[in-house]
Amino acid sequence: MMRSLRFAAAVLAVAALAVTGTARAQSDVRSPLPAPVKVRLGMTNVPALSALWLLPDYAAKYNIQMETVLFQRFADARTALAGGDLDITAFGPQDISLGLGQGAKSMVGVAGVGSGNDCLVVRKGDDVKDWKALAGKAIGVGAGSISWLKFAASAQEHGLEYPRLKIVNIMGGGGNYLKALQAKEIDMAVVWQPFCAQGIVDGYAQYASIDHNTSKTVGGLIAVLAVNRGFMDKQRDAVQRLVVAYLDVLKFAQANRDRWSRIYAEKAGLPEPVAAESIRITRLDATLPLESIKRISKFLSDNGVITRDVSGEIAQSYTYDFLSKATGKSPAELGLSQ
Repeated sequence: MMRSLRFAAAVLAVAALAVTGTARAQSDVRSPLPAPVKVRLGMTNVPALSALWLLPDYAAKYNIQMETVLFQRFADARTALAGGDLDITAFGPQDISLGLGQGAKSMVGVAGVGSGNDCLVVRKGDDVKDWKALAGKAIGVGAGSISWLKFAASAQEHGLEYPRLKIVNIMGGGGNYLKALQAKEIDMAVVWQPFCAQGIVDGYAQYASIDHNTSKTVGGLIAVLAVNRGFMDKQRDAVQRLVVAYLDVLKFAQANRDRWSRIYAEKAGLPEPVAAESIRITRLDATLPLESIKRISKFLSDNGVITRDVSGEIAQSYTYDFLSKATGKSPAELGLSQ
């Protein structure tokens, strides 16, 4: 009996130490750095990422001085991060795979962003209520975009042969999709916010009834937060604080959507109703679904977007170390097997 009691007491003591250790680790990652660190942040004016305009203020609490560089496209931010011109940025969940396919191993994903930014719009009154209804309709896409990935994967999962669809490749920004929709050059735009919101607020477009954010292959992931590998190796403590600050930003934005909307309206130069609609269905979440990212990588190679399959090596370009220490959760809880 005494031996059992001693064993139980030992187990409880170990558990107490583990809890104390976790609490201490949580406290340590929120302590300011002993010396200031300068960090270059890449920004794009995407609704789901607009909360990151707050990151410099949050990071300053940890003795991090951030310089913000604005980019028009994820592809440009990817090039800058891969080349070391940026230290941290957020871009599409396919971007690290695209870079890896070109031999760039200098980008490391450290957190997810959320879901709900990509959208399908049709002219008002011309709804698409099921996937079979796409037959014969002109569909505007931007091959390689995450919205296109979600759509192509969803179409295949619903029994459609993508090569047989009437696909119209749209070059340039999302505004070109809306022009093509208004001119009746396309019947549906596979696009992203704020462009869906612009068409809806202006009264000539509506969301299609079908949704491409729920495919088994790609899922609804909007973007990933990534760092330059060289910066990470030299400044691990700074990266840890950046992830902590990032989580605080996501929490604040999700709880204060009006403030988030106003930030986006100001930075993107949009009317507030458009900005509000742009973020209405967006859910911010730092979960990093690695299996989904692997499937995205495989899909890219299977469809000729990248010349080789990098799905088997993509895990080397992601780490849960910083996210786990910031949240106290395990990689499995943070999306390792999702």
